[in-house]
Amino acid sequence: MLKKGVLTYIHPPLRILHLSDYALPDWRIEKSAISALNRNYQVFFAGLPSHISNSVFSKIYEINWTPRARRAFPYYWYCVKKQLKKIVSEARPDIVHAHNVFSAKMVSEIDIPFVYDDHEYWPSYVRRQIESYNSSLEKSSRNSGSPRSMMQKTILRLLNYRFLKLGLKWEKQLVSSAPTLTVSENIATELRQLESTSKVFITPNFPMKNEIKDIQPPRFHKELTSVYAGIEPKNNTKIAHRDMEGFVDIFNLYDDVGTLTMIGIDEPSKNAHSSSNPSNSRVAYKGYLPRNMMYQEMQNSSIGVVPFRKHWSHKYISPNKAYEYAHAGLVVLCTSSLVPIKNILRNYCFTFEQYEDMISQLRDCRDNMEKIYEMRIGVYQFAKENLLWENYEQNIFEAYRIA
Repeated sequence: MLKKGVLTYIHPPLRILHLSDYALPDWRIEKSAISALNRNYQVFFAGLPSHISNSVFSKIYEINWTPRARRAFPYYWYCVKKQLKKIVSEARPDIVHAHNVFSAKMVSEIDIPFVYDDHEYWPSYVRRQIESYNSSLEKSSRNSGSPRSMMQKTILRLLNYRFLKLGLKWEKQLVSSAPTLTVSENIATELRQLESTSKVFITPNFPMKNEIKDIQPPRFHKELTSVYAGIEPKNNTKIAHRDMEGFVDIFNLYDDVGTLTMIGIDEPSKNAHSSSNPSNSRVAYKGYLPRNMMYQEMQNSSIGVVPFRKHWSHKYISPNKAYEYAHAGLVVLCTSSLVPIKNILRNYCFTFEQYEDMISQLRDCRDNMEKIYEMRIGVYQFAKENLLWENYEQNIFEAYRIA
């Protein structure tokens, strides 16, 4: 382009490859891509085979990640790296946005700029995985005590601790070598201390403006109803940091704590969390709902609950559902160990230590519906101004700039 005798070059749009060892959909990945699209960048995705339509990506590439590749066994690691090199050669990205530790470690071995998006503090994640595995081992040991079985378990234990050691090593290497994005201040603090770096940026898992723009202000409810939004673990697996055993039963056992709506959870006969008789249930199950319908259903309640029993890893966890509740105009009730939620929502969040405390909190809410309504209006307005992805998306582009 010529202007006043000066030759001006129009730079082509930045090409960004989002790399993951998981499949789509992943809303955090997609939000990052949408932010880039809004700047007229081109975005690509590479990861496990995905099952989505109307993707925001120009092209989706498949990578055959395997458990052995994730554990860095040389041959399997080499196979994945070979696939990635071919994709990079075809997509020609200017930068790779690597999601979580495996993808970031893999791309760090290729000569291309990248940022490390740490969805969850990796050492914490691996410790939880090992805890769950050891718990299952103890259970199976009661059923099989043969020498061969004991040796297999010993070998697997050693492999798991090798995995933990490797993860700690990788986390430190990655944070020291690339700009890092993460989801909460608690994780960012750990990462900065890990390698004395200032190149750590926070992009919380808040909703996007377009996602919440049609949500109407809260309506007054005469009766107390609470809501939980989540998914059931696969194969009824118990996850220690998401333990909510007995939560649903509370609403069937006590008629003075209001009713409960479960979003994303199957019908009572299939539900792993409730042992109560569903024929007289004070709990409504809505199953999976699209996000717009999810928000509509949430607004039929006054309290949004994050009922996970206390766990040491909660200081690293910032569940999306708490901020979705806030945008729907719900007061949030969560375990006191979920410190990031309390820090962000401030006075719009009630906490409890044990389920007995939660029961008392619910009774207080039932007896003070006018006050709860005022808080709901407050948290709705607070969320619209503060709990937005767009308030933090500039951190992504700052990380790209210094990569």
